[in-house]
Amino acid sequence: MRIISVLFLVMLLSACSSARQSSEIGKAYVSPVKYKNYSCDDLIKESEIIRAREPAIARKVDQHYRSQKNTELVTWLLFWPAAFWLDDGSVEANRLAQVRGELDAIRSAMMSKKCG
Repeated sequence: MRIISVLFLVMLLSACSSARQSSEIGKAYVSPVKYKNYSCDDLIKESEIIRAREPAIARKVDQHYRSQKNTELVTWLLFWPAAFWLDDGSVEANRLAQVRGELDAIRSAMMSKKCG
């Protein structure tokens, strides 16, 4: 019974991380006005460039998430006070949200210009 209690406590505490997976990150608002002077071809090129960057950033976010979860578990088991200083990965998460927001703004600009 004691082992089950300890395992439950460890699982409960390991769920306390503020790190997020890439699938949990939305998009930041980016105004389509930023792209109003772009031609349809320029918008397509820009979206391809940004779309090519998104998977690498998402992978970094997911790697950070897994790393933080593993570190958090070890930290709670061995030295629990250090668990309060774990990194939430907000830098990469914000970068991913920005990329997703830029793609959305480009889509809006393409729709307003009726790009096919």
